[in-house]
Amino acid sequence: MMTFSLIPQVYAADWTTINSQCVSPEGVATIRGIECLFQNLIKPAPGLIALVAVGMLIIAGVRLMMAGADPKAYDAAWKTFTWAIIGVILLSVAWLVIILIKNFTGADITTFTVPS
Repeated sequence: MMTFSLIPQVYAADWTTINSQCVSPEGVATIRGIECLFQNLIKPAPGLIALVAVGMLIIAGVRLMMAGADPKAYDAAWKTFTWAIIGVILLSVAWLVIILIKNFTGADITTFTVPS
């Protein structure tokens, strides 16, 4: 009988071929697995933050159009729009600073490592 699953089954042997630093050849998790965990959590963060900021811009734009002649609704929508723009600018500046530090000093601060 054939079964269907949305989540593929992953075995320890598969993990050793994917990233040998996170799992020992015996399939036991190592302290280096913390690096993999942080990289998997931090890597998509800028993209998700940018996606949320774009969503806030869209919501603010819709609220601005729907405000009509109501000054309170217009002011609230304009504040949402302003904070969304500030968020996009801060995200861009923070990412630029991280890249500049990496390029000028050579210190790779964009990756998390456990000293051995």
